[in-house]
Amino acid sequence: MKKIFFIIVLIFSIVFTKESFASSGWQFGFNIPIGASFGFYKVRFSSDAPQDYKDNYAERKSSIGFDAGLTFQAGYLIGDGEKGISLLLDVGYSHDTFAIRGKDTDIKEYYTFENMQLGILPKFHKGNYAVGFGIGIKIPFQLIHTAETYTNNVKSETTTKYSVDQLDSVFKDSLITYVKFSFDYSFYLSDKIAVLLGAYIGGDFNLDARGAEKNYVENRNLSSLDVGLQIGLKLGNGI
Repeated sequence: MKKIFFIIVLIFSIVFTKESFASSGWQFGFNIPIGASFGFYKVRFSSDAPQDYKDNYAERKSSIGFDAGLTFQAGYLIGDGEKGISLLLDVGYSHDTFAIRGKDTDIKEYYTFENMQLGILPKFHKGNYAVGFGIGIKIPFQLIHTAETYTNNVKSETTTKYSVDQLDSVFKDSLITYVKFSFDYSFYLSDKIAVLLGAYIGGDFNLDARGAEKNYVENRNLSSLDVGLQIGLKLGNGI
């Protein structure tokens, strides 16, 4: 949180010291990201963990999941008509999947979260182009865990749903930290309305999936690499 606060202060300092910038204004909009998620898993056992326990929670490989969302932005831009900088509050809903699989692909697991997202999105503008760096947190309000196993090419699947009050049975810490780099291009419909098309790459991390396995596991971390496309709408003055 100290790093996030430092970034906010730094961005505000940059923006409000640009006194030569004559063009400024409030901006509002929404954004819909859709993409793929590549899950990563890392586990470290305690010294007294039995071997069969280690085998059961052995290392997993990356697999592919699905991400989507709907976020709303509000903030202020300062620019000179051709280039500028804005700081936006970025809040909304995100659907995130952490997908992992066994070494021999006989096991697949999907941790699918429904989250409330809260973050900031500084953006640097030049003409119709903009590059952003988002950082913040995702607060889960539901988790669906799906486990698929394959025996003699026969698939068996179990699905368990967890409410927000039940998440501590799966995670020691379920608060998700995210970062995201975005690129978009503005198609202006008028001086104050633009459609945004772009792409993003980012990551979700800080999930400690120990849950009931706290006795023999020192950490069991889930993270993901996310890539995708996004479409949005921008309203307001400035670039």
